[in-house]
Amino acid sequence: MKAVILLNHTEDIKKIEEEEKARFLKEILVQMGVPIQEIWSDDVLSVSQRMQMRHVLAVYGVKVLDSHDGFLQIYVEGEKVASFEKPIYKLKRDLKEINPKKQLYLEMEINCWSLFEESGN
Repeated sequence: MKAVILLNHTEDIKKIEEEEKARFLKEILVQMGVPIQEIWSDDVLSVSQRMQMRHVLAVYGVKVLDSHDGFLQIYVEGEKVASFEKPIYKLKRDLKEINPKKQLYLEMEINCWSLFEESGN
C-alpha cells in the first residue's frame, strides 16, 4: 500500500515517521486479534506499557523489528506478516500559493505491506 502525506517543510519529519509507524503497528496488531486496547490507549507508550506490550507480543508469538533507520517488520512465529519502509520525501513548490512561506511543502510517500491486504482478511 502506498500513501502520500503533505507536510509543511518545517515539520519534524522524524516525529511524524514515528507516529505513522506506530499507527501502522497498532492497526496490524488489532487486525491480528492481539489484545492491545487496554495497553495501548495513548498515542505514545510509557515504559511500563512497552513492557506489557512485549509480554503480550511474546504470548502471541509476534516479533517486531524496528530499525532506527525508519523500517519496521512484523513477524508471527518466524513468518513475515507486515513491513513498513522508510518514507521517501519530495520537496515541492506551489507557485499558486500567494504567501511565499507557504509555497514550499514536503510530500511524504509511505510504502507498507501486510499479509492482510494480500489475502483480503
